[in-house]
Amino acid sequence: MTKRDLRSMPHGIEIYADIAIVGGGPAGIAIAREFAGTAIRILVIESGGCEYEAEIQSLNAVENVGEPLIQAATAAQGRGYDGALAWLNDIPAFELRNRMLGGSSHTWIGKCAAFDETDFTLRPWLQLSGWPLERKQLLPMLERAGEMLNLGPNRYDESLFALLHTSPDDLRLDRQLLRPFFWQFSHMRYPRAEPTRFSRLALDITASNVYFLTHATVTQINVTGQGRRVTSLDLASSIGRSATVHADTIVLCGGGIENARLLLASNAVLPAGIGNDHDVVGRYLCDHPRTSLCRFTGSDIDMIARHFNFYGLKHTGRTHFYLRGLSLSPDIQRQESLTNCAAYPVQIHAQNDPWAALKRLTKGVGTTLKGDLLTVARSTDMVACGLYDRLVRKRGLPHRSTELRFDVMAEQQLNSESRITLSQRRDRFGQPLARINWKIGTPEIASVKRLALIISDEFTRVGLPTPQLPDWIIADADSDATFMDMAHPSCTTRMGTAPRTSVVDANAMVHGVDGLFIAGSSVFPTPGHANPTLMLLALAIRLADHLKERHQSVRPYNVRVSEPDLSFHQS
Repeated sequence: MTKRDLRSMPHGIEIYADIAIVGGGPAGIAIAREFAGTAIRILVIESGGCEYEAEIQSLNAVENVGEPLIQAATAAQGRGYDGALAWLNDIPAFELRNRMLGGSSHTWIGKCAAFDETDFTLRPWLQLSGWPLERKQLLPMLERAGEMLNLGPNRYDESLFALLHTSPDDLRLDRQLLRPFFWQFSHMRYPRAEPTRFSRLALDITASNVYFLTHATVTQINVTGQGRRVTSLDLASSIGRSATVHADTIVLCGGGIENARLLLASNAVLPAGIGNDHDVVGRYLCDHPRTSLCRFTGSDIDMIARHFNFYGLKHTGRTHFYLRGLSLSPDIQRQESLTNCAAYPVQIHAQNDPWAALKRLTKGVGTTLKGDLLTVARSTDMVACGLYDRLVRKRGLPHRSTELRFDVMAEQQLNSESRITLSQRRDRFGQPLARINWKIGTPEIASVKRLALIISDEFTRVGLPTPQLPDWIIADADSDATFMDMAHPSCTTRMGTAPRTSVVDANAMVHGVDGLFIAGSSVFPTPGHANPTLMLLALAIRLADHLKERHQSVRPYNVRVSEPDLSFHQS
């Protein structure tokens, strides 16, 4: 990786590239990888560095005037999830964004699933539903994204059953009500157990046509006098260094909040902001409202975990594991005007769980070394059965748990009043903070409640344990429901054919602004219920393919350059 730090460069330097990518997270790094080794000069601009820095992270501050939220990262810790870093414990809602090379991949656990066919279709009961793309158009890009993430086959519905080493039991659940849904987890090949960190993928880019510029915060997008073409970017560093980047093409990869904020704040030529002729930038803010749907305790845990756990398959020489859950069927969504949502199992391991004890011993963490050794010694039968399940049957490990619950993530219906605007408060560079007014609507709450009731009824009907439902569902008191955001902001610069309801076209270029493109979850036309990383990478790869065609007429494509090809000039 060829990297420069703006803080060590002369003040007022001018930088020239063919494509400037704003944001060194998954989307930006994925696009840069697609251009490695070509004759097209790529500059990736990252606000932070290679490590966490509190001073830079403070630039993620927002003014939150919307839903009162519990932070997803805080909730994740103590729930058996790995990957949430200690310094994230007390971050307020919508500030769980990482200003460092690798972006949000530093705090995810690698959970992946593709959007399903329902997410792409026009659903008359959901306003502005339907994508300008068909799902089948993205299948090749999903495969390429899956390879980048070291995933197995991109199968997330019951078509996966036939590929699994040990097929799940047929529970005889009514397919008109519930459908199987799976997630898989992206891990680095080395070290294998660690979720994929895109900062490491950036290190793998050794081509001399790709540069990374760190500690460089974009403060303004510059356009021509009529605002119909992008021309350059203004940059600033924490020690007062500034720079200007000139590029034929600029791609915003800053995430669901920052992409919108930057367009709105770049108002030197267009008072309403760039791409905002119809007051759409920042509207339709979605996340994935998450809550606990139902729970099981005691002996019921093992009965449920037998069916809803990890299932493995062999693919390209590796074993890949998929987590089995449940989703609302398209039929019931259509019949009752519901949004797409799915529930997945979460086990809370007991202190005397042998596998948790082994993990602590392996990592050298915890203060109960003797206790962990005794736990393992007293659980030899459970460990032996677990090894057989894992290595022979390719199944998830059996755990000694105090609770198993199903958590749910729901698709949100688009709401134009759920939005990002500019705050009166400003950051250290004098730029307005994002003012966030996230709204959770009636359709998503109704969908979550309906899924819980269907699971309860269906489990009872087929002889599975009946779950314990939350009080608000039993009492039918929607106002008492508690949701958290999942740090999955999306749809704020949504893709569409109509400029009155979208910000970018089907090729991800901002309507009416030549050369300005956007990648990431902010361009999702609708948010789906699945974790966004896999889908945003597929769209980023699709955009890279489009930009290759766009730049072919300027430079011969796929010609390797032997020396750095970025130009730097001091003004």
